[in-house]
Amino acid sequence: MFAPTFTSDQIRRAEQPLLAAQEADDELMQSAAHAVAEAAGAMLDDTALPDDAARVLVLAGPGGNGGDGLYAGAELLLAGRRADAFLPAGKTHERALRAFEAAGGVVLDALPEPAAGQGYALVIDALTGIGGSGALRGGLRTAAEWANASRAAVLAVDVPSGVDADTGAAGEVHVEADTTVTFGGWRRAHALSPACGAQLLADVGLPARRLHETLGDELAEWAADGPPLLLANRAVYPELAWPAGLQTLPQAPCFDIEPGPRDDKYTGGVVGIRAGSGGYPGAAVLCTAGAVNATPAMVRYAGPQADEVVRAHPEVVATQTLDEAGRVQAWVFGPGAGTDDAAAGELRWILGQEVPVLIDADGLTLLTEHPDLRELAAQRQHGTVLTPHDGEFARLREAAGVGESDRAGETLALASRLSCTVVRKGRVTVIAHESDPHTAYAVDAGHSWAATPGSGDVLAGVAGAHLALMEAKSLGEEAALAGAVAVHAVAAKLAAATPYGDAAAPAGRIAAFIRPATALVSHA
Repeated sequence: MFAPTFTSDQIRRAEQPLLAAQEADDELMQSAAHAVAEAAGAMLDDTALPDDAARVLVLAGPGGNGGDGLYAGAELLLAGRRADAFLPAGKTHERALRAFEAAGGVVLDALPEPAAGQGYALVIDALTGIGGSGALRGGLRTAAEWANASRAAVLAVDVPSGVDADTGAAGEVHVEADTTVTFGGWRRAHALSPACGAQLLADVGLPARRLHETLGDELAEWAADGPPLLLANRAVYPELAWPAGLQTLPQAPCFDIEPGPRDDKYTGGVVGIRAGSGGYPGAAVLCTAGAVNATPAMVRYAGPQADEVVRAHPEVVATQTLDEAGRVQAWVFGPGAGTDDAAAGELRWILGQEVPVLIDADGLTLLTEHPDLRELAAQRQHGTVLTPHDGEFARLREAAGVGESDRAGETLALASRLSCTVVRKGRVTVIAHESDPHTAYAVDAGHSWAATPGSGDVLAGVAGAHLALMEAKSLGEEAALAGAVAVHAVAAKLAAATPYGDAAAPAGRIAAFIRPATALVSHA
């Protein structure tokens, strides 16, 4: 399941009829502020501090976002919490400020020393919201730096200050939020920016009309001639009980990999792996491990590390050469496979097979360096999936002559130019299909424990196994790839867990957790 995200313009258009229908000043703003207060209360409860010790500092900017924060602060005060405010611009929403002070809130003349802690358990970032554009300057910049340096948890209102609501691009100085709460519909930044932390959505509006309903009215126009659709989900969520009125991004979809009564090792999708070399034998083992643990189907390996692969995974059918591999329903090429002429020849052979092909790592370098390979990939009638990280993506983009833009936009452009599906890896993975230039998908891992050497090799194997299952059972590519990304993210989080807290885990341990991660994601 994926959730649609909206541009700032779409949000503003949807808000206009609600603002016009208000029967009291700031009715819509106070609805949003209530959601902020609810999220803040849950975060404060998570600190295990008594109410009178869990102090809140509202960083209130000059616009409506500042009003949201101050009204939320007033509600927290009336609930028995302790809250102060700081106005870095020297001005803010007047009615919200009066409500905050009437509830007993104190406006600070200056920010305290962040290292001292000053007893603040939570900072509410209400500096700019979706109205912010350009770099943070002056007092707003100082306040954002203070929030990041403090020991307090940070709750951002709408979007973290300094993060572009439409592209997710973060300025040189921006707030790194632990949680972001938004209203009515997801902003694009919630799908694209890790600075948002945990994303929360509140259904706000007026008694007779909710914001999500007016946003829904935008969808038909959007689908016809609006900006590309960005759909979002998340893999791992913080272990925190949110109030019932707040929802998180939906769980990424994943195949149900349970075999049916008539299935066997061949009907579950047979994946072929060409990975590893004398210089990088581990890539073959890790990539194959990802595939072996992802589905109950058959894995074939073809390459110089056949003996090492079988020693690690005796269930794998291994050969030294591609033409000896036998029938497969998807190929994975690239991790540690080399970039010489022999490797280029092997990639040409694989691109000539009438099955889906996933290209990673060294295979992406070969595509960058060989225009004829890019042409072969573009001409294929069966799916070709490219899995670059940001560095590999930049080189591919330049080689293909695609201009630089925002992360989602340029991923869509590269997929269209190369006639391939692009899975752009990162803390947030963006997926774009050549068959649909209007829609991109974003999967937020929810953490960064997968950022370790060899982790991408594991993901390539998982995704390859999912593609083979897709081919065998005529399933959808979105679930195949988004599910693989989600399973890998969940496995990395499970692998990081220790009795003493999370710690970095090597790629081999991540591969070992692909099975329980698959069970968790597919049965969610």
